[in-house]
Amino acid sequence: MRPLVVTIWVFINLLFFGMCGYMYVLWSQYWLYMVGEVNPTPSPYDQQIYFYNHGFMPTEKYVQVHKYNEQAKLRTKDSLKENSTYTFIKDSKPRFPNVRNSDFELDTKKYRCRRNTKEFDCHSRTKEYKEKLLREFGRVLLDESSAFKSGSENPYNVQFDGVRQNFEDKSPQKLLCELKTTNINTLRRSDLPLESYLRPYLPKRSVFENKSFNSCVIVSSSGALYNSNLGKFIDSHDVVLRFNNAVTKNFEKDVGRKTTVRVLNSQVVSKQQFQFLTSSLYRNITIVAWDPSNYSSELEEWIRKPEYNLFENYIEHRKTIEKSRFYLVNPSSLWNLWRFLQSNSMNRLRRNPPSSGFLGLSLLLPLCEFVDLVEYIPSTRVTKRCHYYDAEENVACTFGVWHPLAAEKMMTYHMNIMNDTYVFQKGILRIPGFKKLNC
Repeated sequence: MRPLVVTIWVFINLLFFGMCGYMYVLWSQYWLYMVGEVNPTPSPYDQQIYFYNHGFMPTEKYVQVHKYNEQAKLRTKDSLKENSTYTFIKDSKPRFPNVRNSDFELDTKKYRCRRNTKEFDCHSRTKEYKEKLLREFGRVLLDESSAFKSGSENPYNVQFDGVRQNFEDKSPQKLLCELKTTNINTLRRSDLPLESYLRPYLPKRSVFENKSFNSCVIVSSSGALYNSNLGKFIDSHDVVLRFNNAVTKNFEKDVGRKTTVRVLNSQVVSKQQFQFLTSSLYRNITIVAWDPSNYSSELEEWIRKPEYNLFENYIEHRKTIEKSRFYLVNPSSLWNLWRFLQSNSMNRLRRNPPSSGFLGLSLLLPLCEFVDLVEYIPSTRVTKRCHYYDAEENVACTFGVWHPLAAEKMMTYHMNIMNDTYVFQKGILRIPGFKKLNC
């Protein structure tokens, strides 16, 4: 009888302490969530995709340098509303380290290899940096899959019930073969019914249809490109893809001069401040613009109600620019890409479209022998500086809080064929094109 009593007593105690531990974890996660809500991440596509502020204020250094100039006002005016209310939680912090804390360092030179750095030391620094970066990507993925976030952030009504697998269990070739079958395309005239007002202005063919190239490069807008001296390398490619209104003038040494393609989000096309119809940035090149639709929307539904109305300037460009090479991404392609990412990630990803960088890669892989990506994976030059062409600093620019950026970059690195010195010291990845892929 006594052993039975002892067993029951032990079971009750284990149950009690287990429930206490579970409640403590829930309370701790709730506290972390509430701290995030003090200055919540704004959901509008307006800030998240183009300005990359993600609800964060610019750093004090940036504000001091620019003295609240018009650029700073422009980038922050929508982040903090005039009548915002804030909740401060006192004396409720759990007594163990915040799981969101990171030991990843930006703006440090200790992992960089110089000309006089010994090969062994360079290899050691590169390995240490790589491990810390990949661990940080994993931490971001884990944080983004939090149950406290995933239920409320679904602006596009994404419903995914497919199987989730671990991309690390697949060979790079198998992952590329899966990406090859993902349907990524730009709109053609035949995609719309005869009565659609947009149909006459669409091209008959998709972007670069029946074209092929040897070398292609995707140039990020990362601040890590500043003082990179990669301009000649970038210009040596047949096709050079850039994003939005990233300038090259005065930065040729770092980012090159050539531009073949620009991938634009719909704000750059539609908003007057970007001067899409008049700026020389968008002349004599191929333009590919995208705008997100609802996850299950039909094409005509998206055309009637886009996130940003890019169609007016699209039509004007097609009408007035001789031999206009302006293409629109089929919005379903964005969600095809997202499904590829989610089906290869065990973590629940953010239910927002992939980044322009991953879209650009998917557009070029069928056309090119290989695609180089410059500073898509942050090199040892990684910095809080958002873009090479301005001085704003924001850590959110590197790891993202809107696109499923961490998953994109981890899978891209998995498909890369360059050695780690190129990837993490020079900032260059290389993905083989689909042409020679044996699937």
